[in-house]
Amino acid sequence: MMKTIALLAVAALGLAACGSSSKTSSSTGSASNASASASGGGYGSSAGSKTTVAATGSSGALKIQMKDDFFSQKTITGKPGSTVKVALTNVGSNEHNFKIDGQKADADVEPGKSATVSVKIPTSGTVQFYCEYHKGLGMVGTVKPT
Repeated sequence: MMKTIALLAVAALGLAACGSSSKTSSSTGSASNASASASGGGYGSSAGSKTTVAATGSSGALKIQMKDDFFSQKTITGKPGSTVKVALTNVGSNEHNFKIDGQKADADVEPGKSATVSVKIPTSGTVQFYCEYHKGLGMVGTVKPT
């Protein structure tokens, strides 16, 4: 438990100290009803690990870490049709990417760097987000309405 808290504190400091990637997209919308949850599993992830992050406060951004071919959050949920800001932090040693086909959500993130993308929640069904470079290794997630 203490190790997890320490890791989150270090990640928060790293996020504050890092610059943004030049390849970002943005749009307006409400993220107040958005949340992300990790279902665990997949390449490089911890077995049995489950976390939930709700987008609240003034930043309104969901936080997702990218490391060793997995996203810390496997599911992004929100109000159908809304737009959610997602703050990405690469805590791994390789370059990663966040992409959703058919949306402007596309950002390359170098190791130790951060970026922000805007994700449109579908009105029904699900859409997939993934890392272009590590999709074949299971670096994928889902966006769905609540």
